[in-house]
Parts: sequence; C-alpha cells; structure tokens
Amino acid sequence: MMAASRFRDRPLRGADLIEIQRSNLRALLRHLHREHGTWTKVAHLVSFRRSFVLAFCDGSEPGNIALARSIARAVGLSVDDALAGKAPPRKAPALSLVTPPKRKGGAS
Repeated sequence: MMAASRFRDRPLRGADLIEIQRSNLRALLRHLHREHGTWTKVAHLVSFRRSFVLAFCDGSEPGNIALARSIARAVGLSVDDALAGKAPPRKAPALSLVTPPKRKGGAS
C-alpha cells in the first residue's frame, strides 16, 4: 500500500496532471459538449460518471491519467497530444445536395 505524503491529503496516484494539462483537457471536454449537446453524452463517451466530468470541468476534481486517456480517445487524439493542447481533428462538413436554380422561360 502506498504511504500518503505528509504534504498531501491523499496518496500519490501515478503521474498527477499539472494545471496546464487539466486546462487542455477541460477545453477538449467543452469541445465534446458543443459537438454532442449534453454532458450525459460526453460522460458516456469518456466512460466516466457525469458528476465526475462536471466536477473536473469546474475544478473541484483534479482528474487523473485515466480520465485524460478517455478524453483523448473520445476526441481522436493521442494522450500526449491531448495533454499538450493540440486541437482535435476536424470532421468533414456534411455535404448537402444543392439543386440548380430553375430558369424562367427562354430557349435552352
């Protein structure tokens, strides 16, 4: 069992995230929210509870590397790219069929 540090109120868990990495992950979560519309769908995509995702977004939960891995997978990035703040790949715009304008009279 890991011993708790006298400077922390919880035991160390692997490589904790630094603040800039948390900020980058929050931006990716906001991107997923804009893309999918609800926090419930975002939570389902990253396989974490909605309350945990929201707590991470508002800063009351520090997050962990498992969350970072899940967010990166959901947006299509590697973990390193997600932590570094790279933008997610853009989707191709949906093609809409455009009908040619109708001509009024005249010879064709």
